[in-house]
Amino acid sequence: MIIEKTYQPRFPLNQYVDLIWVGKASKLETSSSHHAALFTELIFNYGDTFQVEGQNVENLVSNNGHQILSGLKTQPFQTTLSGTYGNVGLILKPFCYGMLSHKLGSKAMEYISELLFEQLFMPSAPNIDKVEKSLLELFEKSPLDNDLDKFEKYISKNILEKGSLKDFNMSLSISQKSFIQKFKKHFVLTPHEYVKLKQVNYAIQLLQNSHSEKLINIGLDAGFYDQSHFIRVFKKFCGATPRQFLKR
Repeated sequence: MIIEKTYQPRFPLNQYVDLIWVGKASKLETSSSHHAALFTELIFNYGDTFQVEGQNVENLVSNNGHQILSGLKTQPFQTTLSGTYGNVGLILKPFCYGMLSHKLGSKAMEYISELLFEQLFMPSAPNIDKVEKSLLELFEKSPLDNDLDKFEKYISKNILEKGSLKDFNMSLSISQKSFIQKFKKHFVLTPHEYVKLKQVNYAIQLLQNSHSEKLINIGLDAGFYDQSHFIRVFKKFCGATPRQFLKR
């Protein structure tokens, strides 16, 4: 039996963390494929085998546990579980990859791993206040860059408008090249790839909610230029055409 609990962080931690989950099972054997992820995930594995294979994945295995950082992906990825299942996972804002990648294995991250095990994973009545306070300290030591915050807010409103990226670049106080370098350091993708990833994920929502819609309409609504452009990008990111994806 799988025991899984979820917690939605409060402000100000929710500026960095969307969801915290706890998973437990005495034995679990599974392998599954996923489409391109639009979120970053930090996983602390306290059980047996937990593998995430694909783009932008970092693992650190030590005597104190197993830490996994999984970032944004423009390709499908694979998750494999085997044996005892015991994890605490954090669904993070996309930019958090760059904030945490250099912290895997650090004293700060080892402390968080132990704290989550003792205060969230093991007890029947978790100490959520202590967990949130400690996690916030981890993130606040590396505050989000203003240019990146500005981009996130802008693109959430203008993602489907053609030329939106060009308009945003015109508003920057730094060069486009400098912004791309900064963006890629945090998001692991370029701004252009990130926009395409958001469009693909939005198209998936439309596909799942509008089975009778023509592909051309879904593609245009998601911001693609035409049907062939939509199918080509979708297949690259998801490993299947839109129709094949729905049949799965």
